[in-house]
Amino acid sequence: MTSVAGKLAQSLVASAKQPIDEKTLHAAERLLLDTLGCGLGAVNSPAPKATARWALKIRGDGNASILGTGAKTSVLGATVANCTAMRDLDMNDTYYPRDSAHPSDNIGAVLATGEGEGASGEQILRGIVVAHEVAMRTCEIAKKSFQRVAGWDHTTFVTVASAAGAGMILRLDAQRMEHAISIAACYPTTGELRVGQISEMKAVSAGLAASRGIEAAYLAMEGVTGPAAAFEGRRGVSKLMIGEADWDILSAPVTEWRIPRTNLKRYPAAYIIHSSIDSALTVRRENNISPADIAFSWLVEDMVEGMGGVSRYDIDSRETADHSLPYCVAVSLVDGEYNLKQLQSRRWEAPEVREMIGKTKCFRDPEMDKVFPGDRPGRVTVKLKNGKVLMKELKYPRGDYRLPFTDEELAQKFHTLAEAALDKSKRDRAIELALNFRKASVKDLMAACSGGGKG
Repeated sequence: MTSVAGKLAQSLVASAKQPIDEKTLHAAERLLLDTLGCGLGAVNSPAPKATARWALKIRGDGNASILGTGAKTSVLGATVANCTAMRDLDMNDTYYPRDSAHPSDNIGAVLATGEGEGASGEQILRGIVVAHEVAMRTCEIAKKSFQRVAGWDHTTFVTVASAAGAGMILRLDAQRMEHAISIAACYPTTGELRVGQISEMKAVSAGLAASRGIEAAYLAMEGVTGPAAAFEGRRGVSKLMIGEADWDILSAPVTEWRIPRTNLKRYPAAYIIHSSIDSALTVRRENNISPADIAFSWLVEDMVEGMGGVSRYDIDSRETADHSLPYCVAVSLVDGEYNLKQLQSRRWEAPEVREMIGKTKCFRDPEMDKVFPGDRPGRVTVKLKNGKVLMKELKYPRGDYRLPFTDEELAQKFHTLAEAALDKSKRDRAIELALNFRKASVKDLMAACSGGGKG
């Protein structure tokens, strides 16, 4: 009987023989631009700088680029550094049908492999589409959430998705692709990295997991074999990690690519908070209120108790702040905006923000629970000192695949994030190349994404 990894490998290798439709290709180009912007916005953050230094120590032949710097390193080093940077700001895409993932955690890995192997833009796009397909399927397979119930982190399956995407670049046949996938399935990530006060491992975990996937693909190419029943075996993924799973979802033939259904982010925050941020900003803007007017505010959602750790009302790092529902709503009401400035300036320590956090109460609504995670609703109700009550509720935020950004809005997001790393001419060039990447080269794209801020 063919294993789960074998069936998945056969499905993906068969898909390589079929053309990819225009909608799917452009979805991949849009995600490429969005993810590069997220990475460029973070190149000077502590975790990306640390992983870039590590990448230079393992540079090898030096045929892959470290984002934003122009420095060369190995495919493995570029994967660690660039995937970390792309994840660091918590602004890259998300998918959340049962379990959640940031499917673009794999894009840095596919790009590095493509650059190292001299792949065409169209080949790299196919690798991105395949990596997204695998990552998004893993969010649907568990009968009970492997994150909320079993406690594993979503980056557990970044290894498998990266191995599949890199395998497409390396043109692995079905047998070697099967081994790449089964090798990658041997490396889970514990969910403790998101409990309580959150460390920089939140970003680095994506880079480390993706690098394992790259290694798995290259090892399989060199003939290394993986466990035959990595997913379904007696000591495999299902038995030891995620419980009962529908492996047919993971291994099914490709009929319609999932990548157009991923969601893009407007704010540097956990995606399930975005509806509440949008609601808070709308209440403030439409009613022209100031923080001094507010007596009490509350909203309906989670991200409050720190998953059993320290309450998200207590914040000591940027990583915790962007996963704190009370902070994100409170600072939106105080500042009338929510962007990187609200995180990089340690805004959570300001007296006026602390005061607003104290007024912010979080409650769960069972009716909202019924539609989650298909919808990601948020309701903000603000009581003013004059007794007036204001309320805004949204089913899902802007950037959801049902309410997508335009290409122009994605370009503006890229400009905003990449301004400190690239001058305007390079930003314009990077946007042009990414949105038409099927006709471009990775060498030109990475050159456009290297060096020279402002301007």
